Amino acid sequence: MKILIIGGGIAAFEAAVAAAEQKNIEVTVCSREAVLPYRRPALSRMVSESITDNAFYLKDAAFYRERGIDIKLEKEALRIDRKKKQVFFKDGDTIGYDRLIIAAGGYAFVPPVEGHENACVLRDYDDLQQIKQRLDEGIKNAVIIGCGVLGLELADSLLAKKCAVTVLESGASVLSRQLDPESSAAVQKHLESIPDFSLKTGVSVKKITPESVELTDGTVIGSGLTVFSTGVRSNSKIAAEAGIEVKQGIVVSSNMQSSDPEIYACGDVAEPPCGSYGLLSAAKAMGHAAGINAAGGHEEVVPDIYPVRLMALGIKLFSAGKINDAKSKTVCDGGNFQRLTYNACGDLTGAILLGDLKSAVKLQKEMVR
Repeated sequence: MKILIIGGGIAAFEAAVAAAEQKNIEVTVCSREAVLPYRRPALSRMVSESITDNAFYLKDAAFYRERGIDIKLEKEALRIDRKKKQVFFKDGDTIGYDRLIIAAGGYAFVPPVEGHENACVLRDYDDLQQIKQRLDEGIKNAVIIGCGVLGLELADSLLAKKCAVTVLESGASVLSRQLDPESSAAVQKHLESIPDFSLKTGVSVKKITPESVELTDGTVIGSGLTVFSTGVRSNSKIAAEAGIEVKQGIVVSSNMQSSDPEIYACGDVAEPPCGSYGLLSAAKAMGHAAGINAAGGHEEVVPDIYPVRLMALGIKLFSAGKINDAKSKTVCDGGNFQRLTYNACGDLTGAILLGDLKSAVKLQKEMVR
């Protein structure tokens, strides 16, 4: 059986490894990037520091050879012919399949702001190279649009490169998806104390130029580097054009099967019954299941609690489960903050920790959905 995998991220990697472990399976992975599958969360760190290949790449080239996985780089998929079971690529190649796994990930969302072409994103390896080049040119100030986890991690790296940073957030508070109002306020207070770091909430961008960002209230902020960190959208266009069911992502069952029984999807590109997480651990689980099932096995992805962690700008954050429920208990001890949420039956359903994270793993295991 020939299994073709479109994508080069963690979901594609896990799918390839899981499929290759089965008997009589030929696995081909086609990634549009020029480098082997890597740990995407490492990109923000690499803005300011060098890390080893072992810390960046998931595995070296020998790993794939030893498992009979044919990995093709700079191979961008353009079209799927479901009747002929073929995928057409930008370089003119056509590759057939018995089963197809779409693990094409997501793309960084760029709001339709005037001058958006003067900003960049940090989603893949090429984006990293572009940002590092700008830093090498000697820029001294940067603007990050979006105050999520990835935006704050990037801000941390830019500060380490002696670049003053302004973070713009359209919402009224920071990390509103991970924090309750009290813990969000604590994080914001800490951020406002950091030298060369400026945070503006409740603002909207009107225009971006190569040298500045203009807000709708008329404020102009100097910027030698402007980066959007405004979320990710499913890279599902190729599936939709092939007539596969797509909503926010490629609609899949709990075993990662799409509306076409010969095509599976996993990772950020997929929309399983339990919802899209956009987290590394969830992508790994989906990828493994997709590889097993495409190869003829059976494995379902069951709903789970995947935590969000942030270790940047002097912030140590763990957030998992429901940040609001029937009851909650908050404890503040010096620089540490803990908020636990419970359902009406008294079961632990969520936790927010700031500072001391030693109890994070234990709390996560105790949580119920």
